Amino acid sequence: MNKMPKPATILQLLRAAFREFKQNEPLRMAAATAFFATFAMPAIFIILIQVFGLVISPRFIGRSLVEALGGVIGPNSAAEVRHTLRSVRTLASTWYIASGGFIFLLFVSTTLFKVIKDSVNQLWKIRVVNGRGVMPQLKQRGISFLVILFAGIFFLATLMIEGGVAIAREQLDFLPGKEAVVWSVFSQIVSLTVVTGWFTILFRYLPDGHTTWRVTMGGAFFTALLFTLGKFLLRFLLSYSNMSTVYGTSTSFVLMLLFIFYCAFIFYFGACFLRAWANHKQQPVVPNPHAESYILQQVKTETLDR
Repeated sequence: MNKMPKPATILQLLRAAFREFKQNEPLRMAAATAFFATFAMPAIFIILIQVFGLVISPRFIGRSLVEALGGVIGPNSAAEVRHTLRSVRTLASTWYIASGGFIFLLFVSTTLFKVIKDSVNQLWKIRVVNGRGVMPQLKQRGISFLVILFAGIFFLATLMIEGGVAIAREQLDFLPGKEAVVWSVFSQIVSLTVVTGWFTILFRYLPDGHTTWRVTMGGAFFTALLFTLGKFLLRFLLSYSNMSTVYGTSTSFVLMLLFIFYCAFIFYFGACFLRAWANHKQQPVVPNPHAESYILQQVKTETLDR
């Protein structure tokens, strides 16, 4: 049975993760991810609405996705996303336009996860040596599509749990004056669990390397904890900032970019922490069969006098 790490050990892991993180230009990584995610987010939403709309009302899924996004980045930014979704959906006037549009949406959305995969590979010092052909690329796109579907499954699970909590709050009446706090804490625990599961899937299947499930879930939990804490902090800061005076009508777009940038920044730091945690547990990240690990060394070169 594994013991909880001591505070000194956690501090050492954080230092090792930050040192690795700082050496890989995290601002550039997060900015590139935010750029691609800005274009991929409407595509991902439309794919989820079309796929899960086969069994659940598409309007319900779309409204729930936008409301969940609005709870973090604000209703105005969420309204911009809603407007984009409606504009894209009106383009599908015929079946061949709809089919071509769906393929294009798949390409845009899976490109985002390719960017994330390459970034995590860089953080984990892994590179692909036998995956440059057409079939490996299609396989990677398929994995990215499955990751998107997992995101939808986790989101629907959250909606069902929150719906069950709402029904339970109406039926049960205990702890007078404290039930709101109890349900709020329970809701946050559920949210943390779902986000941990989502990050576990990303860390396990997206990069070209892996470690044990236990180490992966530990790193995913740490990343989800940072994400949850930072989400509240970001929401608090944005609520007291008057960004509209600076950015004007572009404020909603800037807020969405800022939130995605923060999510990417936290995710990549979590990837560095997972690698440090795996090395500490003596269960390091190993490359998949089509990849290999590498190390960077600083080599001094001498100029020859002619």
